[in-house]
Amino acid sequence: MNKVALVTVVLSGLLTGYIANQWSTPEINERFNSDTRMYINTSFDKSYSIDINAGLELKENGQFEYFLVIPRNIGFSSVGDYTLEDGLLSLNIANSEPLLDDRYSKDPLALYEKLASRAEMHTTENMLAFRPLHDDRALVVFAERGAFYFKPRD
Repeated sequence: MNKVALVTVVLSGLLTGYIANQWSTPEINERFNSDTRMYINTSFDKSYSIDINAGLELKENGQFEYFLVIPRNIGFSSVGDYTLEDGLLSLNIANSEPLLDDRYSKDPLALYEKLASRAEMHTTENMLAFRPLHDDRALVVFAERGAFYFKPRD
């Protein structure tokens, strides 16, 4: 009798743990894109305006794909795993590739272009993330140095 009770308790504990794990795991499979503009102020009283095209895919298995491209096809793409808990999004980059397609330009890369091509230059941990009231399929992400409005991509 004690063995039956022990087996029942163990099995119900395993089942409860499995169900709790399934509910706490992000069940997201969404694709987003963002077209935004970045402003850079320099110490020489100059400022630059740069258009940014970014894409983010959050997969059900906890993996992500992310890219960021500025004019002249300069940017990066990265993959890894993510967490989205309590309104904080963290992208844990496992691999990234720079995009530096300036071969058709006679101008050398500017410093900000070199920095934009490196994924590690962008904040990816504990970014505030929320869904706007007017579109619950969109995602607004606040990083350390800026914000992105990600629209759903079909």
